[in-house]
Amino acid sequence: MKNKKARIISAIFIIIIFTIMFIPIAGKDKFILKTIYGVNERKDYEAVTTGLDYYTKYGVLAGLYGMELENRNSEPENYNEEEVKKELEEIGNNSQKIDNLQKPNIIVMFQESYWDIENIEEVKFDKNITENMDLLKKQGSSVKLLSSSYGGMSSNIEFELLTGGNLAYFNTGYHPFIQLYSRKGTENNPSIIKELKNNGYKTKMVFGRDYYSSRNVYKKLGIDEYVNEYQEMSDYNENIKGTHLSDEVLVDNVIETLKNKSPKEKIFYMTATIETHMPFTKDKYENYDINVTKSTLTEEETGIILSYAQGIYDTNIQIKRLYDEIQNFEEPTLLVVLGDHLPYLYNENGEDILQKLTYFNTSSEKINYLRKYTTEGIILSNYNANIEFENEYISPDMLLSSIINDMEIEISNYYKWLYKIRNILPAQNQYMTLDCDGNIYYNNENLPEEMKKAWQLRENMQYYLFEKNKWWWFQSG
Repeated sequence: MKNKKARIISAIFIIIIFTIMFIPIAGKDKFILKTIYGVNERKDYEAVTTGLDYYTKYGVLAGLYGMELENRNSEPENYNEEEVKKELEEIGNNSQKIDNLQKPNIIVMFQESYWDIENIEEVKFDKNITENMDLLKKQGSSVKLLSSSYGGMSSNIEFELLTGGNLAYFNTGYHPFIQLYSRKGTENNPSIIKELKNNGYKTKMVFGRDYYSSRNVYKKLGIDEYVNEYQEMSDYNENIKGTHLSDEVLVDNVIETLKNKSPKEKIFYMTATIETHMPFTKDKYENYDINVTKSTLTEEETGIILSYAQGIYDTNIQIKRLYDEIQNFEEPTLLVVLGDHLPYLYNENGEDILQKLTYFNTSSEKINYLRKYTTEGIILSNYNANIEFENEYISPDMLLSSIINDMEIEISNYYKWLYKIRNILPAQNQYMTLDCDGNIYYNNENLPEEMKKAWQLRENMQYYLFEKNKWWWFQSG
């Protein structure tokens, strides 16, 4: 433009537009993410959270901007920092710990895609696939877990389990391991690992395979030792069952660690298994220990269910073996077993087989959705530990948080506070909230007044502890 005035006006207009784009305004950011980037339309097992994905789909500039928006979590409406601080101070002064779990070793088996396959009516087998887990439930405490994910994104459940944070209070499509923990200052965020380390525990995380390259994340969570067996096991290929490292090898590692540890040393040892990871096809395993006796599905779909069932069958055997070994171990030890999410079982047409099954197609949409996100948790011990969750459902953020509140250790006020509200907000994810009676509040709407107040306070609490002053893009590193 030759007109100087027009050039100046155009420049100012562009500056204003870009300024508005990059200022964190919650309503504006959510509108752009929804309408341009389609975050609300993504399937649960999809996430555009890496630079390559974004650049491929949107181009460099639009990709950078989309990643920036998803990295933000704006200050909640009616945010009151003083109220949060007061709540934390009061819980520190008034809480009373039960301490009935003593100070045990803690073994966490984070089971990839573990779910009760007996819920599938359409396929029957010649063996009870979950017989061992059914027996173990009678030996310990079991609880239903409301997962934050379906078909993938295991690290989101890791985040909830190990921090007490909940995905319900982040933006749709948010991925804390990739987005939150890429920022400076997040090494100061709360974690269960740090709570245990402050009480003298040695901590270790072992992956059958870490798909999220989360070594640096676990460093910020406070882990002493991180192991990715896929990268570090010299004879990895010799220990594969199906397409991934077997559960048997990972359980061997746990047993070896317990046998070789010092009696004076308390350990927190978490293993993320991988044998039951996708893909699922009938040729996944060379040999099967189980056979299909009846099926109303197609031959391809039946083979997919069979391959998943073999993995679950192996998991049942190995968890029972680990439990039996712990019974011979003299030190008080807890064994925590949980499934992260349901499997993604898809046929050659890309159809999700689970969503075609009777179990997920009742007359109640709420029940169907609840079942889609429900996995299992089992807590076992070798010293008759008394663990009561008081609710049929909890979300993973309440699992270890509840356990450390019943231990003979000193913990921070944040985890005491989570324990306090466990019977008001026992289970929630981005799609629903459950109360103590199992009532479902779809889309987290129409909550009773007590739950609504607890929700708002927890939203403020999570922002204060995990997000405050961390959103600017130049803080990455």
